[in-house]
Amino acid sequence: MGLQAQETFLRNKFSVRDFFIKQDSIFYIEKRDVIYFRNQDKTGAINTYFIGGYGLEIYDDSKNNQIITVSNEFPRPVSSLRFYNKSIKIVEDVYYYTQGRSLDALILPDLNYAVLSLSDKKIIVIDYEKKPAFVIRHNITLKSIARKIIFKEGYLYYVTDLGEIFKYNFTTKENTILLAYGKLITDFVLFDQYMVFTTKEGEILKYSFVNGIVSKLNIGNDFVLTSTRYQKDKLIMGTFKGNIIVLDAKTMSILNQFNFHKRSVLKIVNYKDNEFYSSSMDKTIKKWKIDF
Repeated sequence: MGLQAQETFLRNKFSVRDFFIKQDSIFYIEKRDVIYFRNQDKTGAINTYFIGGYGLEIYDDSKNNQIITVSNEFPRPVSSLRFYNKSIKIVEDVYYYTQGRSLDALILPDLNYAVLSLSDKKIIVIDYEKKPAFVIRHNITLKSIARKIIFKEGYLYYVTDLGEIFKYNFTTKENTILLAYGKLITDFVLFDQYMVFTTKEGEILKYSFVNGIVSKLNIGNDFVLTSTRYQKDKLIMGTFKGNIIVLDAKTMSILNQFNFHKRSVLKIVNYKDNEFYSSSMDKTIKKWKIDF
């Protein structure tokens, strides 16, 4: 396995925290705006709209022909949820949470839910089906903030700064602790039989749902910030120092490592087949391919 090609797709004025690629267009957050254009027209027509605060997440809700963004309204401890109608090109509805900033967010379009993990040690689930009326369906109080959240098959999984991993049942509202590792967890990914999570100390760990066994490896003086699944059992991981790691999660072995960025990797998107895009604190979006 090796690198097939790598190029700087976009060099920006600011770091791109989140982005997505839809057919032949790219949509990304630049500070307090969403910017989008056709991939081949980087010097041509550019569309933009204001999202209030500093953008955290962007989601393409194709079913409802809208773009949903989550922002933080600095310097106030306020988080906002905005719904942009792609047909008429305006923000139609906005929800404000005024007690804390968002640390992570999920959009669940099949349920018409937005999930916000917040700086006031809460996770809230907002029902936006009848917007501009918004209803909080779940309000989870935590002992520590949760920087990463995942939804899978009716359960919300989240990790806290105390090194705890929880599973919350959307139907019964039962909260179950899966693992108390005791170290700050920087990222985690769910598979059918196990979970892979990473720590600030440079550990990559696999926790088995079947027998509770934890196996690990260490990447030295670096740590993983973001990951995306690829194929059945591989992870493409971005690190604090700008490296891309290809991990075989089944065998817990590093297949390859590349240095595409000069600073921390913020987001990795598997566009198609073995073609990837990654954004970084170095203010670039890189496009690259890997031969598997």
